[in-house]
Amino acid sequence: MLPILEIKELKKHYPVKTGLFGRVTGVAKSLDGVSFSVKKGETFAVVGESGSGKTTLGKTVLRLIEPTSGSILFDGTDITELGTEPMRKLKTDMQMVFQDPFGSLDPKWTVRRILEEPLRTHYKLPQEELLKKVNDILEVVGLTAKHASRYPHELSGGQRQRVGIARALILEPKFIVFDEPVSALDVSIQAQVLTLLEDLQSRLSLTYLFISHDLSVVRYISDQVGVMYLGKMMEIGPSEELFTNPLHPYTKALISAIPEPDMDKRRERIVLSGEVPSPRKPPSGCVFHTRCPHAMPECGSVQPEWLEVSANRYTACHLYHK
Repeated sequence: MLPILEIKELKKHYPVKTGLFGRVTGVAKSLDGVSFSVKKGETFAVVGESGSGKTTLGKTVLRLIEPTSGSILFDGTDITELGTEPMRKLKTDMQMVFQDPFGSLDPKWTVRRILEEPLRTHYKLPQEELLKKVNDILEVVGLTAKHASRYPHELSGGQRQRVGIARALILEPKFIVFDEPVSALDVSIQAQVLTLLEDLQSRLSLTYLFISHDLSVVRYISDQVGVMYLGKMMEIGPSEELFTNPLHPYTKALISAIPEPDMDKRRERIVLSGEVPSPRKPPSGCVFHTRCPHAMPECGSVQPEWLEVSANRYTACHLYHK
């Protein structure tokens, strides 16, 4: 099956300015050569600590942030080469659900207006059809027509996030980026929203790019997982294989921190030393070597190549080049 999304050597560098006149003295590498692909109908999750670049990745994939270089192929078309109008039309196929359900909704607008706005932007529809589409999509996400007249502050956190999901769905996209969609919700509400996302994916043949720092959530919902650190991919693999047998030392450390109620299944906790370096001054060689418990001399000077260790299991680590 051909991928619906293919990312090749994607970079996003920001100029670092200093002094009174804002002289450019370097770059901050938020994304530094990221590559991966997502098959139609699957959920590809991206995990990593704060500052890893995962949110920048999600926004850059949709060109909400313009990439510095690299290609973003969606359904075979490199969207980095599209002009304003073709990209605007493509936005009906590519949508995003943001982390903060309250901050992403205009507090002065009713739910009806929030949901009508994408339709008004892209299509010219009679008011009766707008009303029907709004009511229909509210039902799809587990709300009712009575919610259409309410304002965001009159809704619970879970209801607001359902409105955010409805706003993304109303244009009938093929692909949705979720940026920490349940991190601001209570655990019980998280489970309801995750179940909804799975149901929507099955019913509507959707493809997800799911960004999260919560590995328990990622394990539940994902088919494939990419692990990011300081703007680079450390490891990619099928979800259950990656969680059962992580390859990269960074992945092992992240997974060792997941709470495990079953004493027989608990892993030894791997505590990483030091802080995540600044993307303004990333370490030479492997960017993880300053915190890696298995660092070797070459790790500090030679950037490891991307390697397929076994079927569909990829990592960038010198341990596997021996």
